[in-house]
Amino acid sequence: MVVIRATAARLELEAPYHPALPYRARRAGGAWLGPATCWVFPLGAEQALRALCQDIWAVDGSIAAMRDMVDLQIKVDERVPFRTVFEAHETPIYLVGREIAASLRNLRGARPGRGVRFLTGKPRCLASPSTWSTSIPDGAVFIIRDVPRCAIGRFREAVSDAGHVEEGTPRTEG
Repeated sequence: MVVIRATAARLELEAPYHPALPYRARRAGGAWLGPATCWVFPLGAEQALRALCQDIWAVDGSIAAMRDMVDLQIKVDERVPFRTVFEAHETPIYLVGREIAASLRNLRGARPGRGVRFLTGKPRCLASPSTWSTSIPDGAVFIIRDVPRCAIGRFREAVSDAGHVEEGTPRTEG
């Protein structure tokens, strides 16, 4: 969930980790105050903070964006010589700010990200003595739970010709 809350003194960002977040947040005047408080920003940084959220997670941080959620089903079909969407070198695989899969610390396997469930196939760790990659094989099918409906277009853009994105059951909160 990505939500921006305003208090009398500051803006607070509740969001999942993404590798680009610390650098981008600090550039927008943000400071990390720990897991209980998360990221805080000066009130004047609202426009930059909303742009940051839109760029990473395809939502503007408003609570309204979180009320209309769906599950997405993605089938991997990345049959090109150089895989760019469903393989990541020494990092987890991310799609629109969501961690889809990550290699285990011992490099003996990989795990799905939070809110991701594999129906067929599973993520793998491809390790050599000097490097490693996380990979999702062709033909794998997985579900990403609780995706804001307004972000579906960005998921389709991110997957592009490397797979197929289907919208699942709506999850409306009141």
